[in-house]
Amino acid sequence: MSSFKERLKAGGPVIVMNPDHPSPSLVEFIGRLGVDAVMIDTEQGSPDVESVENMARAAKVAGITALVRIFAPEPWVIERYLFRGVHGLVVPRLDTADQARQVVEDVRYCFPRNHDEKIVVVQIETAAAVADLDRFLAIDGIDCFFIGSVDLSKSLGHRGDYHHPAVKSVLEDTVARIRAAGRAAGMMVKEGDVTEWRRRGVAFHYTHLNEYAELGARAFQQLLAKA
Repeated sequence: MSSFKERLKAGGPVIVMNPDHPSPSLVEFIGRLGVDAVMIDTEQGSPDVESVENMARAAKVAGITALVRIFAPEPWVIERYLFRGVHGLVVPRLDTADQARQVVEDVRYCFPRNHDEKIVVVQIETAAAVADLDRFLAIDGIDCFFIGSVDLSKSLGHRGDYHHPAVKSVLEDTVARIRAAGRAAGMMVKEGDVTEWRRRGVAFHYTHLNEYAELGARAFQQLLAKA
């Protein structure tokens, strides 16, 4: 079992960063930031298959875990990206536990002897998925349940406003249910809410390199202003 999987199982925290650009060099740079994993995004980002392979290779050189967020939970997509050298998948667009169970079966089909070494993260990002959460949590072979707060806010009728009280309540309840089941919860975290979500038991902390750069730039500018 990989140290990343072990830390997730133990409740984390792990930091997972989206490089935001299809660049192996950036992945190597991220490896020097104390980050645990990169999430190469083929759902909303621009990496193609060759880029994924090269970025996964860079992650190996950097000594960090490489995950790829696929663009669809289809068997051929899962197979295509798992064989690019990544350590695991982040799987969006799941409304039912049956879909998630099929993802696990597809991973096992690709790696019948060592499927348990692969990391499987499923996204909970619709009202339908939240309604079916108990059945999701009963599935073996899933390492983390990543709550997509922005998409979930849209599904709940509060487009993009994941701080809306109604959305926040669902987010808090969903994290609590995941933790009560002894499973790992993940979320996108921002500068102002890291402490709260960690206190609530979130293990998988997802962020973007662009946001890290913005934070660093602001901190440097503030230091310069005081000089």
